Amino acid sequence: MRARSALPVAALVATAALTLSACGGGSGGDGDSTISPVATATTSAAPTATSAAPSAAGAPLTVDPALALPADLRLDFDWTLPADAAQAGVLTASADFMQSMVHGVVRQNVKDATLNTYAQGAAYTYAKQYVQLHIDAKKTLTGTDHFYRPVVKLLAKNSAAQVTFCEDQSKLYSKEVATGKAHVTGADDRNYVSYQLVLSLFRPGTQLWRAQAITVKERALECKQ
Repeated sequence: MRARSALPVAALVATAALTLSACGGGSGGDGDSTISPVATATTSAAPTATSAAPSAAGAPLTVDPALALPADLRLDFDWTLPADAAQAGVLTASADFMQSMVHGVVRQNVKDATLNTYAQGAAYTYAKQYVQLHIDAKKTLTGTDHFYRPVVKLLAKNSAAQVTFCEDQSKLYSKEVATGKAHVTGADDRNYVSYQLVLSLFRPGTQLWRAQAITVKERALECKQ
């Protein structure tokens, strides 16, 4: 996701912890940035039906059409949906959250409504910081961002979930908003990033999920393919 590495760690850490007894934390080693959820609620629209009714097991994941990106930019989620409806909903919401941040960058709008559709609390704070970083740099994105190896763990009687996955951003580039010039980068271990998301069920009896926390590990050599 390119500019994410420039987010200062001190700005990413919130003091409140998610009150889910079954929920584990991130790795917290060097290269990690963590946001834990805050207790205050965020008023926002509900996630869309793409999270509520995922496709059949084994089908490709479908991102919310409201998060459509320009033709020169694509997020490639190499994820197939599991048979379990809750796990499928969690994976779909995770992809929607990741793409909502890029959607905000493309729009150059830290108040993009899709940001708090798929995130609350500290994950929402992180998403806004990520978008603002690009706005301040007067840059957007171009190319293909590849996400793969998702693992879903349901928690707290299926009312919360933890998702881990990898990213290869070797074909994703920053682009000047004013000129359209792309900054092409070469091979670098920084292209490999691992993520851990914590999501909570938005409404009981549905499969509508929102991101609450995010942990990012850069130079994630375990993600090399």
